[in-house]
Amino acid sequence: MELHRPSGSALLGLALGLFTAWMWGTLPVALKILLHQVDVVTLTWCRFLTAGLLLLPLALPRVLRDAAGLRGLPLALLILTVAGLTGNHLAFQKGLESISPGTAQIVIQLAPIFMLLGGMLCFGERFRRLQWLGVAVLLAGLGLFFSPRFDDLLADADGQGTGVLLIAAAALLWGFYMMGQKQLLLFMRSDAVLLLIYLAGAVLLTPAAAPSAVLALEGPMLVLLLSTGVMAVLSYLGFAAALARVEASRIGMLIALTPLFVLVNVQLLSKVKPDLLEPESVGAVSLCGAAVVVLGSMLSVLGDAQDERPPAA
Repeated sequence: MELHRPSGSALLGLALGLFTAWMWGTLPVALKILLHQVDVVTLTWCRFLTAGLLLLPLALPRVLRDAAGLRGLPLALLILTVAGLTGNHLAFQKGLESISPGTAQIVIQLAPIFMLLGGMLCFGERFRRLQWLGVAVLLAGLGLFFSPRFDDLLADADGQGTGVLLIAAAALLWGFYMMGQKQLLLFMRSDAVLLLIYLAGAVLLTPAAAPSAVLALEGPMLVLLLSTGVMAVLSYLGFAAALARVEASRIGMLIALTPLFVLVNVQLLSKVKPDLLEPESVGAVSLCGAAVVVLGSMLSVLGDAQDERPPAA
């Protein structure tokens, strides 16, 4: 079977990947605030429903055309993506109830590693020496950046420990979603795939959701909740478009910048609205780790210039 290959336009693909990283660095902060008032299932249901309705006018014609022909492996891939992304959202948000956004990002960095391995094993993508160096530097930077928080993971095994396990499960499920989504691009447009995922996920979660909890939210919180659905559409469309242009392994390394965006967003919001969110402690060690993460990401994304050239005809 033919495998999906990057279409080129690497600079645009990298810009889209960076945009996705920023959006995903904003979502955990918003979700942490919302989880004080809305349960995990209802929050996921509302996000999926909002995102699905936003995509409906854009993608419905393609869904009606493409989905009718899905059989065999493409249909199995679609089921995998629905289960992967729905499970990812539920597990991440459940874990986020017990741990801070910064701590959650320590563990969710397993997701880019799964993405890296999947790109190599499933799509035959190659890593050159400079890119391997970037991976090593990035992982070392992440460890340094989050080292002041490692003790927190061990201090509360029942609370934070369970939260960490749930975030790790979310990372694995996201890896399944990513691999299925990338291969589905051979059969469907990315917006059509996302519409099916969001609507199917919303339908699956409807029996367990509590719409009354959403209606009970005050104006600002309701706006924040709806904005998470909007961010979901924008981020995943950008992510899918990036995957179509650049290797999955490189986009995965760029997504690893997400913890930096989480930290910045938490620090800014905690100063403006300290009653909504506690600040993350950032010392000299974390700042050094941030610089190392940025360096490692640059090395991984840039790699060898030959990787950006299309294959010879």
